[in-house]
Amino acid sequence: MQHSTLRIAWRNLGRNKKRTLLAVGAIALGQLTLVFITGLMAGAQHDMLQTATGPLVGHVQVHHRDWREERAVDLYIDDMETMKAALLRLPQVKTVSTRIFAPVLSAFGEESDTPADAEPAVIVGIDVAEESEKGGLLEWVTPKERPDEQGVLIGSVLANRLHLKPGQQVALIGQDADGFPVSDLFQVKGILNSSVDIVNTLGIVMLRSTAGLFLGMPNQAHEIIIQGEDYRNADALAKAVAALPEFASLEVLSWKEAMPELIRFIELKKWFDFILLAIVFAAAAAGIANTSLMSTYERTHELGMLLSLGARPRRLIRMVLIESILLGVAGVVIGAFFGALLILITAKTGVNFVALGGSDAEGIAYAGINISYVYYPQLEWQQPLYGLIAVVLTSILAATWPAAHISKLEPVEALRS
Repeated sequence: MQHSTLRIAWRNLGRNKKRTLLAVGAIALGQLTLVFITGLMAGAQHDMLQTATGPLVGHVQVHHRDWREERAVDLYIDDMETMKAALLRLPQVKTVSTRIFAPVLSAFGEESDTPADAEPAVIVGIDVAEESEKGGLLEWVTPKERPDEQGVLIGSVLANRLHLKPGQQVALIGQDADGFPVSDLFQVKGILNSSVDIVNTLGIVMLRSTAGLFLGMPNQAHEIIIQGEDYRNADALAKAVAALPEFASLEVLSWKEAMPELIRFIELKKWFDFILLAIVFAAAAAGIANTSLMSTYERTHELGMLLSLGARPRRLIRMVLIESILLGVAGVVIGAFFGALLILITAKTGVNFVALGGSDAEGIAYAGINISYVYYPQLEWQQPLYGLIAVVLTSILAATWPAAHISKLEPVEALRS
């Protein structure tokens, strides 16, 4: 009985091929949109999180409790060697890097040592070995270009403003941790194009030891960046770090606390996914309801004949319901297939939205990081599943109207139609 009902339902979909194909096409287009756009958003979110939790924030960061608010040079963390040793004893910790930040005036070598010719800049003192690992500030910098005791890297935007090129000298004027004026000349080893906006626009990247000597901070730093195994475990890692006695007086933040803007972006993506799912729902509802209703009214005479031959109304209702579900599932499967295929193709090539619009811009700064306009979609397997569930539910709802019509049919009146 069930088998024959399914076969009849499948055959009925082929009675009006154009209408069936239009309905399947509408559902498939909605599902394709859901799969591809959510995959595109997932890729953008993943790239943003990887960039932010890499060179900018890390998984967990540590500061003096007042440093983030005041950014004063003397608000540092003391005894770096002891702090790093305590962190590396935690099994969750993968790498630890320390940084010094200090505002200075920068100028073109010895020719321009007055404030009138200077540009504001920020010294970024780093641990070169740690920052050269994957996710570090120097991940893409060749060994020859990495900073050394007198050689520094200049952010690309700052270098352009100062008209500096590798091999030339940059003069720095500032104050040390005790408030005394300091100045020195440094060799420019390379121009750094970083995903961190402040490094591009203001950065003078040098060894932490060099920055410490220049600023009177031999064994201190302003920031400790901690990388664990996975950024999704950052909250647990932050709790473990905060529980260490050495860090009791310091501020310990996971990347979620340090960058609430990214959390808002993630929440926005969830709402965006929901809206797209609603689009699939609406497309399926319109297509299935129209097809099922028209098919039911066109077959009123045939349905009356089946009723007169002893068929029960609930079997006919079940047949219409199966037709609706088959229609929806066919659209979802086709749309999911082509959506997944499109993602697999563009995941390798990327989608450059700016190039599509005729521009050659490379990225945009958001929340302190440079975000590329080239997105690499990621396939989210749950989205086709959500679409399938939504369409099945829609199919059941869409079939209620024709089912109500069938339940009210009288065999004699139906045969006269």
